[in-house]
Amino acid sequence: MKNTTFELMQLAVEVVVEVPKYTFKEEYPMKKYVVLSLRQYPEGFLDDATLKERRLSELSGNIVTLANQIATVDHVIAGRNPCPPELLKDSKFMTAEQKKKVLRQWDKFIEGGFSFHLFTDAIYQHLNLHCGFIAHYDRLRFYSTYWNGDFITFARQADMILRPVPAVFVNWERFLLSFQCWDEWAGMGATMLHALKSHLTSTLRELENEVIAAFKHDLERLYPLHVEERKRIAEEADAHRRKVVELTTKLDDLDIDSFLEERSSRYKALFPSVDPANFVEARLASNLF
Repeated sequence: MKNTTFELMQLAVEVVVEVPKYTFKEEYPMKKYVVLSLRQYPEGFLDDATLKERRLSELSGNIVTLANQIATVDHVIAGRNPCPPELLKDSKFMTAEQKKKVLRQWDKFIEGGFSFHLFTDAIYQHLNLHCGFIAHYDRLRFYSTYWNGDFITFARQADMILRPVPAVFVNWERFLLSFQCWDEWAGMGATMLHALKSHLTSTLRELENEVIAAFKHDLERLYPLHVEERKRIAEEADAHRRKVVELTTKLDDLDIDSFLEERSSRYKALFPSVDPANFVEARLASNLF
């Protein structure tokens, strides 16, 4: 039993927690964020667990949707290459210069986060007359069918960054599956779709970079807390090990031989006139077991 106790005592050593070196050299200054929902985020919101989880959830959903949008655009493009502006030619109802103007306006419309004031009448007429869309009565109702103008208003009031995000492009599946690249307008249509894909891809990368920055912020802020928790658990485990050694030692001291020896000695001392043979440990042990 003594050997066992000794072995346990060897285990009860001071637990040393080795803390790996983890240095964060980069700083991530707070900035305005891309608006993804009708929710504002104050400066330093990543230090608020609830707000951070909401934002990460928004980022996750938007990244998935943007990836689906890009894949659908690719499907509609169907391998067509964009038409360089210098190769655009006059058509019966549209000159080459008018085509270039529409393409420039379309690019600004997407870059501006699908803002209605950038959705010109020239874009509307081209989509309606040459890309397979119905008129929806007028430019405003056409716009409202596919894009959410109220979201744009909120973004401006909240002073957040506008991008071509799913919360604005609400009816994107219908729009993309309605978009036709046909006849003499095929090259121009493909160019518009490539422009859309380029801006969606850029937005996707921007959101992915925000995710990476949030991850690094988490490491910088939470890693010291993780180290402290490991130290606390290590100290608690060491205390439990010491308690095990203490209790095991007591258990060793309470074996049957020690018990009988202590009791026999006590009775022999108190009753010297009684035959000591009555207090022999071996005899008592045979009666007990």
